[in-house]
Amino acid sequence: MWDEIRENTNINLDLFLEIVDFCVGASCFCFRQKFYVQISGTAMGSPLSPILADIVMENLLRRAITAANILPEYIRKYVDDLFLVLHKDQVNAVLATFNSQNPRILFTCEVEENGRLPFLDLLVIRDEDGSVKTDWYAKPISSGRILNYYSFHPSDQKLAVVNNFIDRVRRLSTTRSREEQELLIHQHLSKNDYPHSLINRLLHQPPRTDNPEKPTIYRSIPYVHGLSSSIKRILHKSNTQIGISHSYKNTVGHLYKNAKDPVSDLSKCNVIYRIDCRDCPSTYIGMTTNKLRNRMYGHQTHVNTLERKLLEGHQYTDPEILQLQEKSALIHHCIQHQHRFNIGNPSIVDITHRKQALQVLEMCHISTTSNTVNHRTDTDNLSCAYAHLLASIKDQRVERIALSTNRNNRRETDDQTADPTT
Repeated sequence: MWDEIRENTNINLDLFLEIVDFCVGASCFCFRQKFYVQISGTAMGSPLSPILADIVMENLLRRAITAANILPEYIRKYVDDLFLVLHKDQVNAVLATFNSQNPRILFTCEVEENGRLPFLDLLVIRDEDGSVKTDWYAKPISSGRILNYYSFHPSDQKLAVVNNFIDRVRRLSTTRSREEQELLIHQHLSKNDYPHSLINRLLHQPPRTDNPEKPTIYRSIPYVHGLSSSIKRILHKSNTQIGISHSYKNTVGHLYKNAKDPVSDLSKCNVIYRIDCRDCPSTYIGMTTNKLRNRMYGHQTHVNTLERKLLEGHQYTDPEILQLQEKSALIHHCIQHQHRFNIGNPSIVDITHRKQALQVLEMCHISTTSNTVNHRTDTDNLSCAYAHLLASIKDQRVERIALSTNRNNRRETDDQTADPTT
């Protein structure tokens, strides 16, 4: 496909193949202290995988049709599912040709029974006169489960799921009457707890038209019931070209334990970290896009430089020492108060995969953490819109710490009272 690809890039074919090979070969992971690399196929979840899979299937299809010397009367492909119209005597030969193209790609064949053949969610029906009809189809093992009416999702998403289901049943069912279609729709949607009144209203609503004025900017925000929909409504009324999509923290992935080896805190990137002072209750909040271990090396290098200069006979008030204060608020505290931090034992307070969000997160954590040694200028770029919310979070955090301290003190007092040797 290089003739089609070259129109969209300025690099040559050799470099392009080298880049693709590098991206595909970078699929590795660690499991039980052993590293594995994928030697065949592409990794699930990689943005490149669907594109390469489609190219491979297109190439395989062309080669198989050429090798079989048989031109099907009709052929359609969806990812790795094929629908072909062949004479029944040609089926086995064509199947053998497809399976001879790649030893790792093997096809199975399903032929029509009683003039019926399913393909995806479509049932193709061939009448005796040669005409073809269609019907909406679900596999016998299908649970019929779609997005439940009581699920923790915005109402517009639920309505979109229902409208899409109604459209597919109506467009794919050429053998059912209008009443039969509505009965089928009611049966499936009722199993997912959708009220009959809502189903009836959506069944008889006028045809929907596409909105020609689509947002030019999209932003994702966590879904909070009642709040997220209000934000979306306000932005819509303000005529701003901003589209809102919702993200969810309580996903299926959170219900299962990750089988891969966990990444140590020091090996994580894009984190907000905290380092406590060994000599006072102060703490330092920082961020890094690199591995946390590398950032700790940087802090330790500054401290080592300070220690070396002190051993050389310099004083804390010497210009050579004071120049180090500009490196970070952490070393500034070390010099001004002659304290040291637990650099070897940092803790991660937040993490994100969006690098552009790190600065905002760092400022938020600095604002909500008491006794920080960070400079006041570290939060100058924080929007005042967050002020009230961050102040409430800080007050709640202080209350939790006070309650926890009182609880621990009472527990220690009770233990001493119960111990007769005390």
